[in-house]
Amino acid sequence: MSGIFGVYSVEGENVAEELYLGIIALQHRGEEGCGISIDRREGFYTPKARKLAHYFFRDNFDGLNGLRKLAPNAAIGHTLYENTGGLQPVEQWGENHLISLAMDGIMLGFGGKNDSVMRTLFSRYLDEEDRVYSAGERLMKKLNGKGSYCVASLVKDKEEGMTSLVAFRDPKGIKPYCLGKKDHKYIVASESKILAGIEAEFTKDIEPGELIVINKDGLESKLLVEEKHAHCFFEWIYFADPTSVIEGRDVLEVRKELGRRLARRYADRVDVDLVMASPDSGRGVAIGFQQELSKIKEKFIPYESAAVKNPGAKRTFQVENEEERKLAARVKFYISERIVKDKNVAVGDDSIVRGTVFRDGMIYKLDKAGAGKIYPVISCPALLHACIKDPRGKNFIAYGLEGTLEEIGEQVAEKLNAEFVCYPSMEDMIESVGFDDLCKACIDGQFPVDEKFWR
Repeated sequence: MSGIFGVYSVEGENVAEELYLGIIALQHRGEEGCGISIDRREGFYTPKARKLAHYFFRDNFDGLNGLRKLAPNAAIGHTLYENTGGLQPVEQWGENHLISLAMDGIMLGFGGKNDSVMRTLFSRYLDEEDRVYSAGERLMKKLNGKGSYCVASLVKDKEEGMTSLVAFRDPKGIKPYCLGKKDHKYIVASESKILAGIEAEFTKDIEPGELIVINKDGLESKLLVEEKHAHCFFEWIYFADPTSVIEGRDVLEVRKELGRRLARRYADRVDVDLVMASPDSGRGVAIGFQQELSKIKEKFIPYESAAVKNPGAKRTFQVENEEERKLAARVKFYISERIVKDKNVAVGDDSIVRGTVFRDGMIYKLDKAGAGKIYPVISCPALLHACIKDPRGKNFIAYGLEGTLEEIGEQVAEKLNAEFVCYPSMEDMIESVGFDDLCKACIDGQFPVDEKFWR
């Protein structure tokens, strides 16, 4: 997961403010670094750094005012998720074109050099084909079965000197991508939240397999390759901001619906005095659970903000090193002892992946604060298989477990030192999201990539 953004003014207006606000709004999709690329007459200006977006703009441009002085009319940007990846955007000189490119996605078979492979292939095909659509179609067919990608690229024609913003999404649509408009400015972004943040109008989700070209002549698009879709369900569960809407489905409402379903499924299994959330992505499922459980029990069960997030803490899913993740879990949030002492607690959270954060962070701190029984209420089904980013991985806490939903909840609870884990079923998740053309590989082991990468 990373965040990508692109903006182009067909009237040549200054897009500095949209770029600034857009990249900062993307911060939740990557905290390891960020970068931008601005169209200049002689090429592109592409600064990047391993800093949070606010400090990147402060140190490179003295904030928004300095960026405005560059008066860009076209730009792209990127926020980096995994520290194993390289900073983006990345540039490539071709025979006929100069490109700068940012991508969100995980591709297999390239040794982690996803952005460099993408820019090299795209640049080569642009030089060899007559039109960008031919190059894009050839690229998509070349990368078939390799994984996910959404791309925002500035493409400068060396002969004409004209720059275009080119955006495309893999034919399976694994990661989200959307298009918006603000006056004469077109915007592409990983999530609709970014459009709202810059007061742009949401136009549509960019279709899987679609390529869009934006330049001084306006916007043109074409659906290049059609395949069976495999939208990553984890976007609704965890990755995306709760204010975003993906494929027409409100992220927060999906999480709340999962909470309501979990309350109906486990009302007889839990004995709780209050419901709380692991901030921030556990809030939706916790609210839905609390509201529905109160109805079922016919008594008010309070929702309490018993865990307060440390504003300087990282999203712990983005911490790859095991020891660093344990430390990050300890400083991610703090518990109000006054609220939880001697109380049985249901804790809403987005998922249990490796179990480190929940066990060494939440449960550890609730125990220290004197809480009674602890029931994790999880919006994601048990992760019984690996993710497509590492199909042969085996580091998930529920990996390989067998049994009924309840039996798996008991087994994971034992590993966490919790009372019982409330997991939704596959059907709960699919019905809450609202459609079934999803990538569910981490649940059912059916990977939307070539078999050679996971067998």
